[in-house]
Amino acid sequence: MKTKIFITGATGFQGSAITNELVKKEYEIVSLKREINGNENPNVTFIKGDLANKKDIKIATKNVEIAIFTLPLVFDLETAKLMTQNFMEAVKENKVELVIFNTSFDLPKEKTGLTAIDIKVEMKKMFDASGLNVITLVPDIFIDNFAAPWSIPVILEQGILPYPVASGKKIPWISHVDLAKFIVNAIEHKELIGKTLPIGGNLVSGEEIAKEISEKIGKEVHFVSLTPDDFEQNLISAFGEIPAKEISNLYRYVANRYEELIAKNFKKSQEILNVEIQSTKDWVESISWN
Repeated sequence: MKTKIFITGATGFQGSAITNELVKKEYEIVSLKREINGNENPNVTFIKGDLANKKDIKIATKNVEIAIFTLPLVFDLETAKLMTQNFMEAVKENKVELVIFNTSFDLPKEKTGLTAIDIKVEMKKMFDASGLNVITLVPDIFIDNFAAPWSIPVILEQGILPYPVASGKKIPWISHVDLAKFIVNAIEHKELIGKTLPIGGNLVSGEEIAKEISEKIGKEVHFVSLTPDDFEQNLISAFGEIPAKEISNLYRYVANRYEELIAKNFKKSQEILNVEIQSTKDWVESISWN
């Protein structure tokens, strides 16, 4: 009988990559979706519902052995706590054996005053106090942000790669594909229960990423370092003021914690979880830039 796994956000950018990796390993997969329209991934059983409703989660996690938790993109602390609490209570009542907690970004030990970061700190404290068997995996910045639907046209039409990280500094990037490999491989490492591991660690600069994209598309692309303030202003029209501020706060955090971020022991996590991370060139080759 296949191992049954529940995953939050199976249709999102991170969740889709994790789901694809689970499919490769032939797990049985179940997830929640607010509206089911018939166009969903046929390899996933979708239950109508969301994390704001504990009953929905409990139905979806029935007979599940492993649950993978990634919080949706919310920037309200009370909403995040409610979703996390609902999840924890449901999987505990259903006696789920293992939880993989994907923090989606760096996880400091204490709150910072930045809501987007402090939500993750609060969630970790909740998981630590839950009594559940939890492995926490901590990625940093997703290189796939450069290949988002709103990013590719800027690269192709304007020949620029704008991003709110400092010029010339090597940043710890991770791809969604590698995130998925770390998470799915962690399922086989029960000895890591209670541990928190940094994952990723492809240390490259914006200029190096632009160079690889240039070679791939046959057109010169220049990296443009934005300030978090400028980045925030660019996001407001698409995301609204609060999300724009909180997303930009992630990059204010990166600027302030740069030395700590690059000093993480990524190599150890790669060895423990048997993941050979993508090179920038391999990631660029995997993207359809048309």
